[in-house]
This record gives sequence, structure tokens and C-alpha cells, in this order.
Amino acid sequence: MRTLAKAAASSLVALGIGLAFAVVCVAAIGILGTRSSSRQGNQIASDELATSTVTGQLARDMDMAYAAGQAAFLVPEPAERSRLLGSLYTRLLPAADARLSTLERLHAHDSPAEQAGIRRLARQWAAVRGLLSPTSVAAHPASALASQLTGAYQPVSAHLDRLLLNERRDGHADHVDASASAARTYWLIAGVAVLGLVAGGLLLLSGIRRIHRNLEPGQDQAEFADTLQIAGDEDEAHLLLQRHLERTLAGTTAIVLNRNNSADRLEAVTPLTAGSPLAETLRGAEPRSCLAVRSGRTYRQNGGRRALLACPVCVPCPGASSCVPLTVGGEVIGSVLLSRTVPYGEAEEQQIRESVGQAAPVLANLRNLAVAEIRAATDGLTGLPNKRAVTDAMKRMFAQASTTASPLALLLLDLDHFKQINDQRGHPVGDQVLANVGAVLRSVLRTRDFAGRNGGEEFAILLPDTGLPAAMEIAERVRAAVEEISLPGTDVSVTASLGVVGFPDHATSLDRLEWLADAALYLAKRQGRNRVELADPAAGDPAAGDPPDDLPGAGQGFRATPTRTQNLLGSAGTSAGESGRH
Repeated sequence: MRTLAKAAASSLVALGIGLAFAVVCVAAIGILGTRSSSRQGNQIASDELATSTVTGQLARDMDMAYAAGQAAFLVPEPAERSRLLGSLYTRLLPAADARLSTLERLHAHDSPAEQAGIRRLARQWAAVRGLLSPTSVAAHPASALASQLTGAYQPVSAHLDRLLLNERRDGHADHVDASASAARTYWLIAGVAVLGLVAGGLLLLSGIRRIHRNLEPGQDQAEFADTLQIAGDEDEAHLLLQRHLERTLAGTTAIVLNRNNSADRLEAVTPLTAGSPLAETLRGAEPRSCLAVRSGRTYRQNGGRRALLACPVCVPCPGASSCVPLTVGGEVIGSVLLSRTVPYGEAEEQQIRESVGQAAPVLANLRNLAVAEIRAATDGLTGLPNKRAVTDAMKRMFAQASTTASPLALLLLDLDHFKQINDQRGHPVGDQVLANVGAVLRSVLRTRDFAGRNGGEEFAILLPDTGLPAAMEIAERVRAAVEEISLPGTDVSVTASLGVVGFPDHATSLDRLEWLADAALYLAKRQGRNRVELADPAAGDPAAGDPPDDLPGAGQGFRATPTRTQNLLGSAGTSAGESGRH
């Protein structure tokens, strides 16, 4: 758009200079060589020259528009077609329309026959224009439009040829008449030259200002569209939409509202201004509370007569407001509420619709992408993060703890005798046990904690900013909550063993931290299950080939920390027939 603005301004400058040069030349020739030119002859000659020039330019612009449209219909590549249609709508068609309007003004005082011819040309061009419209392009096959365009443009081309021929003939005749009366035009030509220079300068300045004024909204819209495409997530896209609307619409406050279907809530996803009445009206608001979301149409309040059905969300907004739904594929995903002291004009309403229309599909795509990422990282059975997400969380939270020098606890939980439950009760019961464990972890842990399924019947729990005493208390609460799980219609008892390790108390590397947690979990299994064990930092090194399964039990590389569970179970060892972690 900026390039177009510069090109249009440059063209106007060149046109102004060319016209000024032409006027000066005509004046000089008239003063020096045609003193007897009459005022009437000079005026006629000047009019015919302008008319001939505009007619030639009109023919050129219409030919270029026709050629671009024909190429767009025939080119197979969508990107090239989009580029050609964009050039057609933004540059070629507006230029041809402007030339046609100028030609109509130049012929306004001509004979009725000539005016009828110009009107016929306008109707013929309107037929071509209709075939090139976005509605026609979207509704008809390109091959059919190409054929229709050729047929519709042939009478236009023939009419232009006749106009050019007539203009040349008229120009020649008028030139002869003007030469015959040249002796009477000396002072008149000088005056016309001066007036032409002044008028050309004024028109040039006015045209440049008008072009820049008209192109500014388009430039803002293009910048918004480009920036929206690189938005990293839905929150960033919401803020971009808010900033764009508030920047381009003077005095506007914009709020993006999101339709949260899962919670049946309507919520603001961009910051509210201090003291905004929306903070109260949005408290507990449902999506249908917003009339724009409910109806799928723009809802306006202009501060005048009250509407028959008032929107409970918009009513407190002072002045005028306009609430536009964010619609994608017929589904309303939210709305944008704009308010200011004075009502929005028709052009501003159109700009709002365009901005919201551009943002809606981008927001929907970003939302779908986020949902897909969450699903890809979620274990379908327990609803907890899956193995891949657990690995990523460990790396991320360990790096954060290392950077901030804050404590981090890792708990490994393994269900006791889970294989027996699957073998004796069937996998559906085992799946039900896993689902219940996932629910227990979500209910027992804090909001900032992380829990995920590490594979099979093992779960990993990360406790940020948590020292070892607090980590042991949380581990014990988790163990007790798992022990209370009951499955309706069965006598299955569920217990879990947990190994606890802390950073930086036990290890300063993630590999070492995981290994010690695994070793502590193994010790809990060996010590009787349904218990919590704290890792011993003096345990062997996995890099040296000392896996936990090589350790015979308590007192060899581990320090068993007494817990409530241990006090209840005493020092019971491994029962007969039990091995591994089951």
C-alpha cells in the first residue's frame, strides 16, 4: 500500500508538471506566433486536447484492466491469480473508473448525441466491471468468465477506437478554426497559461492529500493483517486486535471477549481499564449474555433511545458502543466490544468489520493448534500429561530451578501389585484404577505442581520451590489418598510406593536426580510397598553401572527415612513371591 501511495503521488507530480509544461508551451507559442487566436478558438482547442488526452488514457487503463482480468482467469497458479486480482482491484479498475468519470465531465456540455455515446460507453464498461467483481469471480468458473469478459470488452474496445478517431478529427478541425482566429488570442492565452499553472498546482496538492488520506486506513489494515499472521499464540493475537482497533479508531476502548464453552463463561481476554464497568457485568456472565454472541450480528448502542432488548454486558459502557461477533464457519467464538463517547460512522463500522473478520480465522486456528498440542501431550486414560510431556516438564522445571537456585522435588510413584490387578480383574479394572489415580493427583497436588504419567503404572510428580520436608509431607498425602481409592462393585485395594528426591540436596544434574528417585522408589518396594522413601545422596552413580535393581535393600546405598507409613507397616520386608516393582 505504501508503494502504491508513492506511485500515485509520483504520477500526480508528473502529471502536474506535464500539464504545466504543456500550458506554458501553448502560451508561449500563442504569444509569439498566434497573436490573432481568439478566446473561443483557444478554449475549444484546449478542451479538445484535454478530452483527447483523457480518452487516450482511458483506453490505456481499460485495456490494462481487461488484460489483467483475462490473465487472472487463465493463469493456473492461485498465488499469481491472487496477485493479478489484487492489482486489478487496488490499481487498475480504480484508475479506469476515475478516467471515465473525468471523460464524462469533459463531455458534459457536448451535444446530446456525444453525451449518449459516453453514457453507452459507461454502461458497456459497467458490464465488464461486473464480470471482474469479487462476487462474480467467486461465483463463476474462471474459464467461463474469461470467455464472457472477451465478449463484453469487444464493444468497449470498439467504442474507444471510435472515440479516439472522433477526438482526433475534432481536434484537427478545432485547430484549423483556432488558427484562423489566432490574431485575437494574444492576451487571452497568456491569462489562460497563468490560471492553468495555478489551478494545476492546487489540484496537484489536493490530489496528493486526498490519496494519502484515503490510503492511510488501507495501510493500517495491511500492517495489521501481516502482523496477525506471525502471532505466536491466541493471547498475542487478542492483544494485536485490541491495539489495532484502538490505534485506528480515535478515542476507542476495545475489549476482546472469549466464549469459553467448556466453562460456559464469557470472559475478557484483553486487559480491562481501571474502573471498567465490564469487570462487574462479566462476573459469572454466560456466552449468551452478550447479544452479539447470541445473535451472531453486530449489536450497537448509540447512547440515545434504549433498545427493546438491552445487552447486560454492554449497558454500563458510557457513550456509544459496538459489539461485533468473532465468527468462523458460522460459529461464534467470541466478540469484540468497542466503546467511545461518539457513535461510529459507516466507514468506521466497515473498518471494524474488516478487522474482526481478518482476526477471527487466525484466532480460531491458534485455538485449534493449542488444543491439538494439549491433546498430543495428554495421556488419554488419566487426563494427566503423558511421557513426552513429563520429559519436557522435567527439563524445563529443572533448568528453571538451576537458574533461580530454588529447590525442586521429584516424586516417582508406582502402583503396587498393578500387574496382579490387570491379570486377575482384567484391564478395564486396571484402566479404572489408573484413571482414579490421575483424579487423586489432580485433587491432592497444588496448582503450581506438575504430575504426569511416566509410563505403565508409574507417575512422576514435580514440586517447584519445595524443600524436602514439605515434599515428604506431600508425598505422604498422595500415598494416603491413593490408599483411599475404592472401585464400586469390587474389593480391589489400591496402594502406591513413592520415591522422593530433591534438588540441590541430593543431586545437581537431572540424570542423577531421576536415578536417585528411581532408587528410592525401588527401596520403597523392597521395604514392603505402600510407603514413601527419601533418596540417599550417597547412592551409586548410574554412569558407573550401578542401577537401583543391583542394590540389595535398605542400608546399602540408601537412607530409609521414617514416615507415618513406615511406622504403620513396621520393618516388613518383601513378601514371598514379590519381585520388581509390581
